[in-house]
This record gives sequence, C-alpha cells and structure tokens, in this order.
Amino acid sequence: MNSLNSSMFRAYDIRTPAALLTSDLAARLVRAEAVYFREVLGVRGVLVAHDARSTGPRYLQQGAQIFSASGLDVLVVPGVCSTSEFYFAAMRHPERAAVMFGASHNPAGDTGQKILGPGVRPIAEHIGPEGGLDCIRQLYIDGAATSGAPGRISAYDPTEEYIAYSMKLAGVEAGALSGLCLLQDYLNGAAGREMMLAFARAGAALQPLHFAADGSFPLGDPNPVKSAVIAEGMAALRAGNFTLATFFDGDGDRIDFYRGDAAYLSSSFTYAAMLPEIRKRFAGPGWGVYADLKSNPLAVMEMARAGVVVNVIRNGHSQIKSAMFDDPAMIGTVEESAHFYEAFSLDGGRYCTENTLYIALLAARVWREAPERFEALFELQAQTSREREWGYKFPDDARRAAALDAVQAHFESEGARALSRMPNGYDLEATMMRRGLPFDITAETRLASDWLQVCQRISQSENGLARWEVVAATPEIAADAKRAIARIVPQFGAGAEYQG
Repeated sequence: MNSLNSSMFRAYDIRTPAALLTSDLAARLVRAEAVYFREVLGVRGVLVAHDARSTGPRYLQQGAQIFSASGLDVLVVPGVCSTSEFYFAAMRHPERAAVMFGASHNPAGDTGQKILGPGVRPIAEHIGPEGGLDCIRQLYIDGAATSGAPGRISAYDPTEEYIAYSMKLAGVEAGALSGLCLLQDYLNGAAGREMMLAFARAGAALQPLHFAADGSFPLGDPNPVKSAVIAEGMAALRAGNFTLATFFDGDGDRIDFYRGDAAYLSSSFTYAAMLPEIRKRFAGPGWGVYADLKSNPLAVMEMARAGVVVNVIRNGHSQIKSAMFDDPAMIGTVEESAHFYEAFSLDGGRYCTENTLYIALLAARVWREAPERFEALFELQAQTSREREWGYKFPDDARRAAALDAVQAHFESEGARALSRMPNGYDLEATMMRRGLPFDITAETRLASDWLQVCQRISQSENGLARWEVVAATPEIAADAKRAIARIVPQFGAGAEYQG
C-alpha cells in the first residue's frame, strides 16, 4: 500500500511530494479518475489546468493524454492558471469534470490535484457521488482503467471572459479605480497575470511584485502567512504611498489585505466591509452566510448587520462549497485563512466557489468609495486581540488527540464551553471554545469584558499537525491562552511552534 503513495489522498484534495508521485503512479491516478468520471459521474469530457508549479506542465500533459486515451474529450487551459480562473473555466463548461494540477501554498517540491464534478461540484473525501475521493482512491488502489474511442484535446483560454465577468460582478468599470495606489505581491505564484490585466483596465496605479510565475518559489513556500516570505512586499509597502496592499498564495485563491500603513485587516472584517455590497445582488430576506469557526465575533456581528443570518462552518474548501450547494439560502462564506466564497450565477447556473479576482476588485472599490467603512472595522478589530493560527507537529495521532483533549479540558475548567458540530448537525471536525460570548451571534449580541475564543483542529493537508487560533477581548487574555497551550502540548511530544 505504501508503494502506491495512498497517503496523497487528503480530506479536501490530493497533496504529495512530487518525488513520491512517479510517472507510473501519476498515470495510475489519472486512469482511476477517468473511470470515475466516465462510469460514476457519467461525463464525456474533462477540463484540465495547472498552476505555477514547475511540475504542473508534466503532470497536465500526461493527464490530458491518458484522459483522451480513456475516451474523454479534454479541454486544456493553456499556460499557468490560478485556481480561481480554473473555477471560472469550469463554470463556463459545467457539463465536464475538471482537474487542477497544483498544490496551493505547499512547498515547491509538492504537487497535487483539485477535482470537480459537473456543475463545479467539489469531489473530496466523502463528498461526491459514491464517496467522491474515497471512490477514486479505491479505483486507484485497484488499478482500474477504462478505454474508448480517443477523445479530442483542445484549448480554452478563459482569461478575457474571466476578467470581464469579475469586473462586472465587482461593479468596477474601465477606469473606475483611476488614481488608486495599490501594491500586490503574488509570491511568484499563478495570480499575477489576471490581476495585472484587470487592474490596469480598471485604471489603478498598481505596483506588482513577484509577478512572474516561478515554480521554484525563490521567496519560500508561497504562503502569505509566513512573515519571511512576504518580507520584501511588506518593506515595499512601508516605503511607498499606497492605499491598499494584497498578498496572494501560490495558486492565487488566498488573499490577505493590508492598509497602506501595513496594518493587517483579518479576513472576517474584510468580508464584513464588502458584505453590504454583495448583499445588494440578493434581493429580499432570508439569506445567510457562513463564517468559519475562527472568525472574530465582532466581525460576525458586523456581518449580521448586513441583513443576513451568520452560521458557523468548519474549515475546508470542499466541505464549505458542498454545504453552500446544499443550502440555496447561503450566499457566501469567509474563512480566516483568507478564502472567500460566493454563490455565483452564470448562464442560469448557481456555482458555489471562489473568485479571488472579483474579491480583490470589490475590496478595492469599496475601499475607494467608502473608506470610512474599512476604518471603522480597523477600529473595531483594534478592540480585540488575535493570535493568528499556529500549530505543533506530533509524533503520532494518539498523542495529538490527547493534546487536543488536554487543551479543551483546560479551557473548560476556566469556564469555556465547547462546540464541535454545526447547527445542522454536521461535524465541524474542529472544536470552538468560547468564554463570555454565545455560540449564536447576532447584531445585538453583547460580549463579556473578558471574552475569549479558542479554536483547535487537526490539519487535513499536513501530517501530524494540529492547529490553534485565539481571539480575545484584550492582548493579555489572548497571550495567556496561547501560553497555556504552549505549556500543555509538550507533554504529548509537540515539536516547535509551526507557522504556515
């Protein structure tokens, strides 16, 4: 079993060091996917793309040829493609399955896949027909293959349509951002091309950094959470005269926002600023959004003021999208990890997915037209303190589980209550602990002066890793909570603090 590298099948997608996905194993994987696409999903075609990783073209070329030999028509997005542009291409071809070859913010030597079914539906662990990725994994282990009359391989470049769609959706016309001084750092990932083209069309004064896609990722892992990786961009921000700066990850589906003075605005507050504009496109009452369990409670209150019900949701892009598809009342989601989701409309279809170009444009427009909205949220954020997500790696699952239990017991002994399921009964696959504030937050919620929120979860994409995040009423409370966790976890073999 280990010789098949079956551990590459993760909860959300496929991730593995490229050295472990040999040409033979990569071919075996694509043949299993071809069987799943044809015999389970019943599709006749597949869309494929790759991000900025240096191994992407090799895996895509091999995959396209095997899909074609398996009887599927293959539509190839030529060149480097961001994940959000890939999702848009899938929206334009909803009758097809789709595969993105890439590995997001992982180290340069990693590879992987994001897989979609028809209608841009996510295929993940326990998600999708016949178990989704579980079924593909079994077909892979079994060495399944299929054949048919060779399918056609052709190209589709969605860039122009993607830019036009995103600008229209964001309410940004040509020249509308004229004079707005922006800095964007793409960390040599996949987002540079579309962002530079769109913001030039919008008239912004844009300074792009590390815009050339480079799969060696010379700055380090293309993860905007890592301070060393964004150090050059932050230095340029502080030295310049910018209104807004944005930092992206390797495949361009994560976006962090900073004010011109280098002050960071967390994703939940950024979403709260944009939500009134998003809400205008959804007429009438009864709409809702999800906020992941790490979202700042004060930001959740601001979201509720936009006239929506805000429900907690677990982390994970596939699970979030699936939950949105299942509930037509849900119009969007924010994750504190800098992911933004929406229920998009195109050609009569409803697609619950991500479009970071649209989010970047919308944030810039709101920042230009209503700067007081962002300033008020910066002031609100300053009333809280956050220890941004960090983690520890453990020697084995048993000791990791024991550490999580011990941390939960500690905070419950100090008056916190724990939540591990969503209101609809779905498992959060994480635990939220709150003291001095309720689990159901509305615009009228009142918080205790010493409120505390601690979230902990097992990483689904990195082995042996558990993660924590803390937000609290004061820096002292937040720091005390982090120190308590740091005291507890070494008893269970925790390694050094892990960021990323």
